[in-house]
Amino acid sequence: MQEFEQIVKSGYYITITILSLILISRYIFYYKTKKQRILINQERLPFKFFRFFTIILLPIFLMGLIDFIFVLQKGNIFAPNGLKIALLFLMILIWISESYYNSHILPRRPARILNIIISVIFLIVGIYLNLLFISANKYPPVDQSVIVDLPFEGTWIATGAGASILTNHHDRIPSQKYAIDISRVGKNGKLFNGAEESNTYGAEILSPVDGKVVYIIDTLPDHPVRERDKLAGNHIVIQFHDTLYAALAHLQPYSIPLKVGDNVQSGALIGKAGMSGNTDICHLHIHIQDGPVYNIETSKTYPIRFKKFQRKRFLFWHNQEDQYLLSNDWVKYPVDQ
Repeated sequence: MQEFEQIVKSGYYITITILSLILISRYIFYYKTKKQRILINQERLPFKFFRFFTIILLPIFLMGLIDFIFVLQKGNIFAPNGLKIALLFLMILIWISESYYNSHILPRRPARILNIIISVIFLIVGIYLNLLFISANKYPPVDQSVIVDLPFEGTWIATGAGASILTNHHDRIPSQKYAIDISRVGKNGKLFNGAEESNTYGAEILSPVDGKVVYIIDTLPDHPVRERDKLAGNHIVIQFHDTLYAALAHLQPYSIPLKVGDNVQSGALIGKAGMSGNTDICHLHIHIQDGPVYNIETSKTYPIRFKKFQRKRFLFWHNQEDQYLLSNDWVKYPVDQ
């Protein structure tokens, strides 16, 4: 995983370098042609239309690009926070500078043709990316969701969540459609501490509900298992309604301090995060199902929302209540920590 993390970091460095060079070269070009430029209202029709069109479409295009990178791009979970801030800052600079350049235009035929091409690209790509994000954000409303507490404390990041394949790899399995995978972020701001030491491994997992323990497996080894009947690894199922059961999976062997029949309160320790079952990266898997035993063929899962927590999707933390998660969402609980 460290190699993949390095690939993502390298991708950010390359992207930031290219955008920086574009900004610098564009500024140099503008400075050299400054005396030849005219204001946009002096431009001839229909070129004036495309100039205004470009200015309007630019923020739409950049918003779609930011949505794609920060939410839809699954590898972004490995990106350092500082690099994400730098990339966002550069995109804002591009928006400001390009808007200014397109209002102080160069009345040349090549520049006009290039502007028409760019405006068409912004239109097609911008609409496409924004529609993808809108589709990824579609989630069943509160009255159709099951609202529970977060099953952990500290800062975590969703590695798979949402109601579509765009942000949630579980979507392709009907019995896991609304399941959430989430990993802990360490004090170093990363998923890993050192070469391959996961910051999630050993994290305390808490009950997200008040209920009764109805099923436990905690004797499977702490390494990936692919057998169909062991995909959840060590896991616990808690009944908290006549037809609702919270399942929490991929726990450490022998880490569950409970037995079937025990009553448990929300926030109580129910195990520790491990590497059992079908997992390549240490994470907690949680879903709400319709029975005490998970069956990949027949189980039904329900949309999950969490009560009170803090979420960072792009740059800033915001308090949330009864909200769902998408991949790459940073989550912090308790909210006052």
